[in-house]
Amino acid sequence: MSTKTLALWVTGGALALAGGAYVAGYALAGDNTPRNASVSGVSIGGLTTEAATAKLKGELEPRVSRPLTVSAGEVQVQTTAKQLGLGIDYAASVNNAGAGRSWNPAHILTVLVGGGEQPAAVTRDDATLNAAITDLAGRADVAPVNAGLSVRKTSIVRSEGKPGITLQQPQTADALAAGFLSGTQVKAVVAETQPDITTAEADQVATTVGRPALASPVTVKTGSSGSFDLTPAMIGAALSFEPAEGTLKATLDPDKLTTEAAKKIKGLGLKQPKNADITIAKGKPKIIASVDGIGLDAKAMATATLGVLEQSAGRSVTVEATVQKAAFSTADAQKLGVKKVTGSFTTYYPGTAYRVNNIGKAARLINGTFLKPGQTFSMNKALGQRTAAAGWMAGGGIEGGKIKTLLGGGISQATTTTFNAIFFAGLEDIYHKPHSLYFNRYPVGREATLDWVSVDMKFRNDSPYGVVLQAWTTGRVGQTGSVTVRVWSTKKYTIKATAPVRSNFRSPAATQYDPSASCVAQSAMSGFDVRFKRQFFSGGKLVKSEPFFWRYNTLTPVICGKKP
Repeated sequence: MSTKTLALWVTGGALALAGGAYVAGYALAGDNTPRNASVSGVSIGGLTTEAATAKLKGELEPRVSRPLTVSAGEVQVQTTAKQLGLGIDYAASVNNAGAGRSWNPAHILTVLVGGGEQPAAVTRDDATLNAAITDLAGRADVAPVNAGLSVRKTSIVRSEGKPGITLQQPQTADALAAGFLSGTQVKAVVAETQPDITTAEADQVATTVGRPALASPVTVKTGSSGSFDLTPAMIGAALSFEPAEGTLKATLDPDKLTTEAAKKIKGLGLKQPKNADITIAKGKPKIIASVDGIGLDAKAMATATLGVLEQSAGRSVTVEATVQKAAFSTADAQKLGVKKVTGSFTTYYPGTAYRVNNIGKAARLINGTFLKPGQTFSMNKALGQRTAAAGWMAGGGIEGGKIKTLLGGGISQATTTTFNAIFFAGLEDIYHKPHSLYFNRYPVGREATLDWVSVDMKFRNDSPYGVVLQAWTTGRVGQTGSVTVRVWSTKKYTIKATAPVRSNFRSPAATQYDPSASCVAQSAMSGFDVRFKRQFFSGGKLVKSEPFFWRYNTLTPVICGKKP
């Protein structure tokens, strides 16, 4: 055998031996996973694809449904990976670990002697996951707080700025997908956001503007009309600092500054403008015309003063006195439509001296009251505190469920009459309280008492028109008197009251005897409940209905003297 032939036989034998080993390796590897393979901590080395898939599902599936705490800053949410739209692709996880047949020598070698830890292949339902993260952001996001400056009398007070928290949604989605298999708690990814105005920036404004602004007076020169000083206290009452253009800017409220300096401005002797008014004259509404005056323009004074606030001393501004229009003009009054009677009511009373005095005084104080749209009427404010010095007489009143002698006795008659007038004018009842006992000179349930300390009668002009009250009395001592209240405005609704329905009747307690010198005799009175409605009609149609309810107490009879 020649040398060449021998070489060919040796080479061929070696190739056959290598090929046999290669085929044997392929056969041994099969479709198994690599010897050292594991997925998210679950060992699947040397298992068939089917067995590895089953083992992964058995051990990892509970992690998809177990409770999961997601924290973002101080907020925590209890959920599960499944509720977040997260899951596991087990087949892909096994395949990624190296399972499956291949003639690739490197793959065969990895299966036989290699492999290692691999993360599971996580699936995402993006719509569900994004919705959950958006909801978490809504709870966790905290807006940064700007540093601020406020004024306390003549001192500047600084509040610190605080950073905010913003949840980073894409990064949080990745963190959830990566973390739910390895633990029961996942931290969302958040970023700190700084305020537009930091504490340092606020301190700088306080130093350069705030403290100099309140360091000394500002002299206001008005030309030939003279001058006056705006004191630091006056300036402080009108001064504020508002965020603007990335910093805090000082502002002066013109109206507050003018109000604070009112006495100083009055001392200049300028003729002040007078607003128009609407009152009652000769039984009808009358517009009192507005009058222009001479004064200082509030905005001009505030603007000029603002311009010198950064100077700490030697400050003066010039604001010329000019013609000032009334804030509420004659034309404004004319537009309010105070033209017709929209509600009216009359009640009658015995002609005792205190009633004639007190009800007459109340009517005079009510008469001519003018309310612009949105303004509220208070009977206590209109009448003032009832004192002897103010001209009120003592008379019968209810206190603690008993009839007593009180200053201002009888003014509930005027209160009830006013309430009924505004009731039928369709104005908003803010608060009223009927008497605890029923007196038949009043409409049952539709009446109102008054006490300076505890009980008021209030209504609001909730119409777009002006309202003027007209009130007067008739009669004198010894004769039956009457009090009438009218509401002048523009009619918006036709008002009707349903018939009152009484129920739950109650009898008074047994008669009491009082031998004391201060005894006031009283008759027995029954108690009952009453219900009715105020109905609002427009164009002949009922547009709304307002229910009313009241419960009247009983009155125990009292006889002055010893029990027989």
